[in-house]
Amino acid sequence: MQDLELKSSPHIRLILLLICVQFIVQTNQVINGQSAADRFDTTHVKIDVVTRLGQNFMIFGWENDADCKYEIYRGSSISPTHWEKIAELPPLDDPRRSYFLPIQSDRSVQFVYIKQIEDVGGGEGSATTEAPMTIPELELEMMPIPAGKFVMGSPAGEKDRDDDEGPQTTVTISKPFWLGKTEVTQAQWKAVMGSEPSYWKGNYLPVERVTWFDAMAFCEKLNEMKSDSLIAGYRYTLPTEAQWEYACRAGTSTRFYYGDDPDYSQLEKYAWYAGNCPSRTHTVAARTPNDWGLHDMHGNVWEWCLDWFGDYTGGSVSDPLGPSSGQDRVIRGGGWNFRADYSRSAYRNYYWTDAPYDSLGFRIALSPVHVE
Repeated sequence: MQDLELKSSPHIRLILLLICVQFIVQTNQVINGQSAADRFDTTHVKIDVVTRLGQNFMIFGWENDADCKYEIYRGSSISPTHWEKIAELPPLDDPRRSYFLPIQSDRSVQFVYIKQIEDVGGGEGSATTEAPMTIPELELEMMPIPAGKFVMGSPAGEKDRDDDEGPQTTVTISKPFWLGKTEVTQAQWKAVMGSEPSYWKGNYLPVERVTWFDAMAFCEKLNEMKSDSLIAGYRYTLPTEAQWEYACRAGTSTRFYYGDDPDYSQLEKYAWYAGNCPSRTHTVAARTPNDWGLHDMHGNVWEWCLDWFGDYTGGSVSDPLGPSSGQDRVIRGGGWNFRADYSRSAYRNYYWTDAPYDSLGFRIALSPVHVE
């Protein structure tokens, strides 16, 4: 946990709740002779709806300011130090906001505050991606991916290039999005879907032996779970192939996100592949991430993309979705039992949509809704 310095600001207001087993103390109430709001030397926003779901969860709601984002912190003491940031909610064009709070079973008292921050950089109805987002009940962190432009595919002279990596295509990603910091783990899958499909067992191993349809069902279930906190115009889904490669490259144009590495001598620092792990999957986030904080974009398990597999168009395109139909879906990133060149940023592969495989998983995107 981190020490937080809480100061008054014209752009910051705080909400504070003391959540106990049977009661809630609002910020205007007195605790040890001093109001909770005064403890933090700040004003507060009224939380007007609190709903308890059994013994494990609470939902609290408040009036939303569409020009503000909200940071949610939790602590075990009312002292304004040693608070843990558990989530960030980007601006949302909606009159109401709410948050789904897991109640920690090892504590009889929890202190929670919500910091409201004016989003001076975003426009009306816009989504800011200046910070990661967390789905706390899943311990699933989403990394911010900015809008931008890149060249998709590989140049003709790239070592170990395949023909389907061209023609190179200039792609504009017109809106920011978020992408899972890691591949979806078995613990996260079980928490959402209730099943254990993987061949290799371990809570923090990537889930595998899931079909494209299974991965999409996970995303839809997550949309249902988080329906009251989704950013307007965004949904959880699989990344498009263009989004995947753009996020993998993280601003680079080399064979890997860390450089060209012509003899693959550095790859083991960044990826699990046949050269350093020929026997099984490995714990996510155990290798060095790219510049946008994404782990295992090279190796560990292949990752499903949204698109049907097809040829690149060449030229310049904006937010491509791939072919309108096909036989197989795109998979990216290489895997624990595959050659080093399969982990290159531009390498493409495909697989049957309804076939599970013990080297094939996925990561989720929080992405703008596509309108065809």
